[in-house]
Amino acid sequence: MNSGMYAALSGSLTAQRRLDVLTNNLANASTAGFKADTIGFESVLAGVNNPTQQPIFANERYSTDFSQGPLQKSDNTFDLALEGEGFFVVNTPDGPAYTRQGNFQRGPGGKLVTSDGYEVQGGNGPITIANGSRVIIDENGQVNVDGSAVGTISRVDFPKPYSLSKQGNGLWVPADPAAAPAAAQTPVKQGYLEGSNVKVVVEMARMIETSRFFESCARAVRSYDDMAAKAANDLGKV
Repeated sequence: MNSGMYAALSGSLTAQRRLDVLTNNLANASTAGFKADTIGFESVLAGVNNPTQQPIFANERYSTDFSQGPLQKSDNTFDLALEGEGFFVVNTPDGPAYTRQGNFQRGPGGKLVTSDGYEVQGGNGPITIANGSRVIIDENGQVNVDGSAVGTISRVDFPKPYSLSKQGNGLWVPADPAAAPAAAQTPVKQGYLEGSNVKVVVEMARMIETSRFFESCARAVRSYDDMAAKAANDLGKV
């Protein structure tokens, strides 16, 4: 394949993958606790010593922005936000997972659960909130029902930079299954949710820039294709 054509096609694929990331970020701009993804490309020049080797123009590097999103007041008793670094711990069928998405609710048996039904973990196991008229969760994560303590919500953190894999629905697990979290003392705010940290204006600007780049690559591909067809036709007349 012509090296110029290969570069243009590589650029088109690169732009398409970046558009996918940007589109997902914008789609989750209103999702509680969502962390924006980024994708970077590292240029690689191959075939300098071996001209027959197909060049490779970019290596993809995905990463996540773990900065805190804005805290939004909801006044919902079971909405919780972490004011600082760290994660809530939830129990899934595949084991513990970690989240910043604190839109919890009282589930079957009085368990505090996520919107997907996963139990929120405390220092002594799942947090259970029996029927009561007044539920207070203080900044230390202690849950009080009608004045009686029923448990303390666990908060944990991992070494930085984070090496976590996104599982969907606001859940994360360590990329290394052997990695163990450490207890965190991050304050808990009841009646608040952490908003998405997606900066809509910035993402829109990046999307416009990437769309234009994609269009430029597409035009280049068409130009190389036209040149190849013209060359083939002209050669056929000789």
